[in-house]
Amino acid sequence: MEIFRPDGHLSDAALCALMQESNLDELARLEIAEHLSYCDSCLQRYTNALSGAELQFPPHSCRESLFRRIRQRTLRLVTSRYATAVAAVALALTVVWGSGNLDFIPRLPEASPAFSQRLRTWPEEWNASLNRALSDFNNLFSGSAQQRSEPTQGGTHS
Repeated sequence: MEIFRPDGHLSDAALCALMQESNLDELARLEIAEHLSYCDSCLQRYTNALSGAELQFPPHSCRESLFRRIRQRTLRLVTSRYATAVAAVALALTVVWGSGNLDFIPRLPEASPAFSQRLRTWPEEWNASLNRALSDFNNLFSGSAQQRSEPTQGGTHS
């Protein structure tokens, strides 16, 4: 059987033999596959010849079992993600609420009462300094707004 026509393209007999999976040796199959990989016209002829063949569809039961398995896997993934999140929250709450009896902050030495007094009053001092800074910032902008609204002292333009 001749695989190629005189013009260099695949013969109809070679395409039929490839479609019917007849006794082609490995070298012939390799030559046909290589030619189909770069020759668009022979590939189009081979595709047209194959399009007349009946396509095979899987049975309906295969599709149902596949969808059932997909649903089961999705349910398992969602459940495991939520279970992981719940376990993380439970662990975090256990650490936060369970550590109430533990004393992580060391006791202040009694030798430095000034430091302990300063440590107790730092929120009020910080609040007062923040209020002063915001007040100065507010006065800066309110003062510049008043200066812009006042008329300038100079001659009038005609």
